[in-house]
Amino acid sequence: MENSTASALSSEAVTALSVVSAVASLIGSVGNLLVLLAVFKNETIRTIPDFFITSLAFSDFTVCAVFLPLSIYQFYQQNTGQRKDSFYLAKSFLGHVSMVASATNMFAVTIDRVIAIGFPFKYVAMVTKQKVAITIAAVWMISIALGALHTGDLTSNYAIGIYSAVLLINSIAMYIYIFVKAKRQENRIQEMTTRMPEGVSAEKKVAKTIFTVVGIYAVCWLPMLLLPAFVNPSSEQFGHAYPWVITLLASNSELNPFIYCLKSQKYLLAFSKILRRT
Repeated sequence: MENSTASALSSEAVTALSVVSAVASLIGSVGNLLVLLAVFKNETIRTIPDFFITSLAFSDFTVCAVFLPLSIYQFYQQNTGQRKDSFYLAKSFLGHVSMVASATNMFAVTIDRVIAIGFPFKYVAMVTKQKVAITIAAVWMISIALGALHTGDLTSNYAIGIYSAVLLINSIAMYIYIFVKAKRQENRIQEMTTRMPEGVSAEKKVAKTIFTVVGIYAVCWLPMLLLPAFVNPSSEQFGHAYPWVITLLASNSELNPFIYCLKSQKYLLAFSKILRRT
């Protein structure tokens, strides 16, 4: 997530970016830690979608607890003209690994929901915990590989941006399919009974929660994807704007835990139990 063309920021911009990053870091670190603790302490929050959400929460926790504090440090170092190669390499690696992991985890959980709603009778056989574990391991291997390639200047920001954008666009397209399919199932069920089975209702709630996560993530991504189209990447204006769009993208990692809390009763209850014990 580095930009070699970035210009020195004004003291006002450094202060504003630092405050935004510090707030996002604090709130996001606590929120994502709550998700991780909720899954660890509650056996009821260990369904297939929850494993993907846990993987996503871990990548978001990395962004909030590590990447954003390093960003604050970079804002001040950049402003004083100092540069440490090892620091920049570490920050770039962690930032890109977390970014790719978030996009890939969302894509993986979207595929899981497509199978659950599109092929409900085959879901148990098609999606097992062993397969999910292999998938999550693959997600992190891909993320680490792309992060290492970027840090070694073997791939560019644009290549990783295109990769993430393709995953998000496909995720949105698949969610359109999910809701069309779910609506058809609901209509058929309502023709036979006045009450929709709890299993179908639960699947829809999970799908809506994850769709909200994907939608907000896409909105936070738009400035990053559109910036090069409107501002010359080699210009001073791009250098001033780049830290803001990166901060917006990274700050998205603080929102996901609260989406789970507001949309999912089981997470809300788990968070409440954890907070009462502390």
